[in-house]
Amino acid sequence: MKNLLLVLLLLPSLFSCTQPNLDSNSQQELFDEFWTWVDQNYIYFKEKDVDWDEVKNQYNALIDDSTTEDELFGLMGDALRTLKDAHNRLERVEGRTPTYNFKENYDIHFDVGIVKSNYVIDSLGANGNLYWAMLNDNVGYVHLSDFNRYGSFLSVFKEMKSKSVSKLVIDMRNNGGGDSNDVPALLGALVQERTTLGAYIEKSGPAHYDKTDPIFVYADPMSDFHFDIPIVVLINRACYSATSYFAAMIKELDHVTLMGQITGGGGGNLGYQLSNGWLVAVSVSDFVDKQGISIEPGVTPDVSIENSLEDLENGRDKMLEMAISF
Repeated sequence: MKNLLLVLLLLPSLFSCTQPNLDSNSQQELFDEFWTWVDQNYIYFKEKDVDWDEVKNQYNALIDDSTTEDELFGLMGDALRTLKDAHNRLERVEGRTPTYNFKENYDIHFDVGIVKSNYVIDSLGANGNLYWAMLNDNVGYVHLSDFNRYGSFLSVFKEMKSKSVSKLVIDMRNNGGGDSNDVPALLGALVQERTTLGAYIEKSGPAHYDKTDPIFVYADPMSDFHFDIPIVVLINRACYSATSYFAAMIKELDHVTLMGQITGGGGGNLGYQLSNGWLVAVSVSDFVDKQGISIEPGVTPDVSIENSLEDLENGRDKMLEMAISF
């Protein structure tokens, strides 16, 4: 995963250092190049149940030498969205095609401002994307808005334990992801023995089922600290990518309850520059939980609950209230 993340960080430079040659290939050849790279590198064909050969036939019929570059760009984007994967994308200098909307048809209602105004009784601190506080009934609260620069999390665990909180609510709602590489080390604070958190599976060859054996991920206990207080993790459909990794990893720990909506899923992706300079990126890495279930469809909560728009309009967070009383 670290290698994949490094590649993604370098992707924007492809546009700045390479001048596209838009006349070197016919429109049909460019589509075939795009289709073949996706065919050989995308990891979720089985999970998506999409006949990629049929997609090729369908879109090939719409392309000829009179097809404009804008039309071809749009057709490639349409073909990519048949895989229903928000990590897949197609870009060029002028912009990108719309990505798949994994939040469509879900009611997602969350406002951290309501939490701070109506539920927090003692705000304890903030550091970058991390905010922590005390709620009623001696319940600790942590909100993480995205998975970047969250090194203070361990110190928050320690502060909450020193306050003898009755429970800790970790609020991940609307967290769109980021970097999950440090999650296993963080979860070492929650285990007393080496614990399997799940496994990465990556593409290993051009055939649809060419994948590596599971590459297991573990949490190793910290020698000087253990947080054994009950934890409720709040999630919703807007949780994506690294947040789904986090939810899958933490879900099976003994004193943790996952509460809310199914997450948005999201594995690791990799990009490729087409011969005309356009960039296509697709999911090439999966994460499965301890039961071998992929996170791509989303991580299912232990307890299902969601806020309504009316709840928020009335200044109420029903999901948080259940987490406090659970």
